[in-house]
Amino acid sequence: MSSITLSLSQTTASCSNFTLSGSKSMSQRALIINSLMDDNSSIENLSNSLDTTILNNCLNSEKKVKNVFNSGTSLRFLLSFYAMSNKSVVLTGDKYLFNRPIELLISYLNSLGANIIKQENKILVQSGEIKGGDVTIKFAYTSQFLSSLLLIAPYLKDGIRLNIYDNMLSQSYVNMTLSMMRKCGVQVEKNDCILHVPESKYVKPVVLIESDWTSASYLYLSFLFSNLDAVTISVLYKNSIQPDCSLISFFSLFGIQSKFHESSVTLTKVNNTIPFKVEWDFSNNPDFALTAFVVCLGLKVDLYASGLDTLPYKESNRITSIYKEFSKFNCLVSIENNNKIIIKPNRLVIHQKRIDINTYGDHRIALCLSPLALLGYQLRIHNPNVINKSYPDFYNDLAKFGISINYEK
Repeated sequence: MSSITLSLSQTTASCSNFTLSGSKSMSQRALIINSLMDDNSSIENLSNSLDTTILNNCLNSEKKVKNVFNSGTSLRFLLSFYAMSNKSVVLTGDKYLFNRPIELLISYLNSLGANIIKQENKILVQSGEIKGGDVTIKFAYTSQFLSSLLLIAPYLKDGIRLNIYDNMLSQSYVNMTLSMMRKCGVQVEKNDCILHVPESKYVKPVVLIESDWTSASYLYLSFLFSNLDAVTISVLYKNSIQPDCSLISFFSLFGIQSKFHESSVTLTKVNNTIPFKVEWDFSNNPDFALTAFVVCLGLKVDLYASGLDTLPYKESNRITSIYKEFSKFNCLVSIENNNKIIIKPNRLVIHQKRIDINTYGDHRIALCLSPLALLGYQLRIHNPNVINKSYPDFYNDLAKFGISINYEK
């Protein structure tokens, strides 16, 4: 499928209940933890995302060559996993994936005794003995470098001590990793900029994954733009360890109330008040940033966004991708130091209602921009299959809000 066209349907919305697949971030961490335990029991509500499937397939394959395709998380987590497994493997994948930063993680692992060599479009992990010890993290493009090291830390001789001097990291995702490790029976000591994991083993496998809050952000967005009065999403929890559950506070600024039940949340619209300007720091939830940008674009609200340091290193350079796509809506986007954005939507009526959307091979570009069809835009989404990376059921769910989807070859 090369493109799809999204437009408002003549029929009313057909559904107000949604069930989301498990958290992609939690699922990937769970697969590593359970594999380290040699536990093959099934995980309830495991994410159906392509990223999770890729990681699971690599872990269960006996082949020496492991293809991670375009899954950056799989590459980072498998590097550490195989570095301490005393096996020789070759990690391959899409060309663009190997243009994303990975050298620092290789350097950290090699400092612990690993033998990892990066070549063009592949990485060689040689068998050998990796030991624990101290690692100084002066800079990391993504918190997944830390999570990758932390997940294997209990199985390293003498454990691991991370001395972290990078203030740009998404600490919330590191905290998610630590929380899951503790629940699986591992001791973790956190003191200012030092993380210490003593040598030990996981004693309890992960058996259940809560639904994905980042995916929920696209349902919140669609609900905000729709004519529905209420929707219910399962299986979501108020006290989630997922960083993007903080989106509740953001959407409350736009009159969306979240009422939690035992294992679901019901969204309602309590008022029509819309702020003129919003200031928001996305340091702890960078994956939610694009959704927030589109909220403000669609409702013509000025947004002053900070904490965007990791966005240039995602599946696309999300700062430049948004800059290009928002210009099609006559929206002014100002970029400061590549980590701050000011969004000033055009408050006049946009006469050009048919707009071509490039996704840049980035699932979150497609996911966040598609709900704009609920505001009357006819959107032609190029390479829509990129959503399979995290939320393969999204277009089916979007149709339930009253969107007509025309599939093109």
